[in-house]
Amino acid sequence: MMKALCLLLLLLGIPGDLAGALKLGFPFRDHAVLQAGKPLPVWGRAESAAEVLVRLGEREKITRARSDGSWRVEFASADPSGVGVSMLVRSGESEIVVNDLVFGEVWVASGQSNMRWRLRDCVGGPEAVRAGDDARLRVWDLEGRLPTNANPYPVNLLKGINESNFYETKGWQRAGPKSLGAFSGVGYFFAKRLRQELGVPVGVIHLAVGGSPMEAHLPPGTLAAHPDWREFADDWWDHPDYPAWCRGRAALNLRGWFADPPEERAPVHPFAPGFLWKAGVSRILPFPVRGILWYQGESNATVDGGTGPAVGRTINREKFESLIRSWRKGWDEESLPFYFVQLPGLNRDWEEFREMQREVSREVPGTGMVVTIDVGHPTNVHPRDKRPVGDRLARWALRGTYGRKEVLVSPELRGVDFQGARVVVSFDRQVVSKGVLAGFESAGEDGVFRKAQAMLAGRLVVVEDPLGREVKGVRYAWADHPVAALTGPEGLPVGPFWEQERNEKDQGERREPQVVGPGNQMN
Repeated sequence: MMKALCLLLLLLGIPGDLAGALKLGFPFRDHAVLQAGKPLPVWGRAESAAEVLVRLGEREKITRARSDGSWRVEFASADPSGVGVSMLVRSGESEIVVNDLVFGEVWVASGQSNMRWRLRDCVGGPEAVRAGDDARLRVWDLEGRLPTNANPYPVNLLKGINESNFYETKGWQRAGPKSLGAFSGVGYFFAKRLRQELGVPVGVIHLAVGGSPMEAHLPPGTLAAHPDWREFADDWWDHPDYPAWCRGRAALNLRGWFADPPEERAPVHPFAPGFLWKAGVSRILPFPVRGILWYQGESNATVDGGTGPAVGRTINREKFESLIRSWRKGWDEESLPFYFVQLPGLNRDWEEFREMQREVSREVPGTGMVVTIDVGHPTNVHPRDKRPVGDRLARWALRGTYGRKEVLVSPELRGVDFQGARVVVSFDRQVVSKGVLAGFESAGEDGVFRKAQAMLAGRLVVVEDPLGREVKGVRYAWADHPVAALTGPEGLPVGPFWEQERNEKDQGERREPQVVGPGNQMN
């Protein structure tokens, strides 16, 4: 009877939610990885005030749908387990069953095209795809229905797309040749390293969109509350303060819409402020995850998203810190690990953006920055070697989140001691040089930087000003595509930096993120 009524209402044009159709939250699909060690909320919709039973393995919860049809239950945390269980949801005569659910470690991978870059197109990617069979490594790929390439969108396609259907997906899939080719290369290499080190199921949810600015990934409420950002909420595609490359590409994509607007509403575009939050993250919440992986900045780093001058560091820092805070607030976890990729070398003015990222990594607790200055390309914005990027993100997760202190990340700057015509730069561990130690510059009172001689001494680098000036500033690898010779003994690169003379009390130390991790381990 209920199924027949729902069908009748749908034929009459009444949405399924209002028709009382039983639904389960977006992330709960066959083969899903459920986050171990955290309480598990399960939610969905049903007929108003109807009783809903949820059975997860041998555990069972019963609740009643609210007046609007929404319902939610919560299961206690579980240890990692590679043995699949089923979830049954029943209300009246309707039921939903999802199978092969495992408990393990879940990470979200987002950003723009370098996170989106497919495994099959990476260096060593085809081989990784062929050898990728692993039933306990699982991927959930969310692919935007509007490609952000240089082509106009058909107006009829735009009419049918909104936040609720922008992403297409085949659901959670076990890792293998059929599921990995189109998946994020960075996301896969990260997950593979975690699988090897932790021995528990690992799942990665991927929803990056090529070219997308930070603004598209921010919650609309965050944008609306900011005095400068609320101004472009409605007419972003024509607002001078919105990232220029994104506006230009959107103007091309939306050419047909603007030529003859079919409706009195703003056009849909993945670069729109808040759009990707509403289309992706908000539909996943409150599905528990262990942390966030982020690779983005190319669209925000320069005024035109290309070879133009850099955007001010303060502007981008405010946006980036707002993004981190808002994602953590969305998951209601103030210390949710947030690991991100510093932009690599390229013939673009990215130095200020890289320094902004370094500042955030030093000053925002629970974050970590992957240095990639050595794996960029002088002219290609999409360097194809993604294995080091995924591996270095995994190193941060293993060290910062899972407490594996023996796992090393890039050496980090710990102090700068200005001593007249020289400056002593100290790191948290030993550094070495691949070939001639190059890339250091010093500046005097005039602020003019000149190439400086540098000498290694364990954890220290001593930099001598070439003119014998009193040093007021020192920087390293400060170029579009610099020579990055300084590394740890195992080859992990030191990232670019710029330090000015300042009071010792202003030189803060990184606060280590809280160590959390899986319980029982298995192969």
